[in-house]
Amino acid sequence: MELRTDTIGHFENPTADIISDAVAYSGEGAQEGDIVKLMTDEEHFLCIWVGRRSVGHRLIFKSGPWKLECTEKLSSEMVVDLMVKYLQDDVSALSKIPWTRPVDLVFRDNINKLKK
Repeated sequence: MELRTDTIGHFENPTADIISDAVAYSGEGAQEGDIVKLMTDEEHFLCIWVGRRSVGHRLIFKSGPWKLECTEKLSSEMVVDLMVKYLQDDVSALSKIPWTRPVDLVFRDNINKLKK
C-alpha cells in the first residue's frame, strides 16, 4: 500500500506509526483541508480531509465504482485505527461506520420513486 499525504509526504509500505504521524488536526502539523490517503491504487483507498479538533475529519472510502463518505466527522484516533486496520486488509470496522449511499444507488432510488 501507499500513503499519500499533504501533511508529512508520501510513503510506500507505510507503518502504523507513519499513519499516526500523518493524521493530525488543523493547527497540529496539518492545515484544514489537507488530505491523508491510504491506497492500494487510484480505485481503492481510504482517505481523510483534515478538520479542526472541535469538528473532526471527513472520511472517504472508495472501492472500485463505490465511493462513500462517512456521515459523521471522526477523531484522529478513530481515523488512525480505521486506516491501520485497512492497511492490514481488515475492512470489518468500516461496516460499522455510517456512510452516505453511493450516487448510483441514490439515482436508482429516485428513478424508482418516479415510477410509482
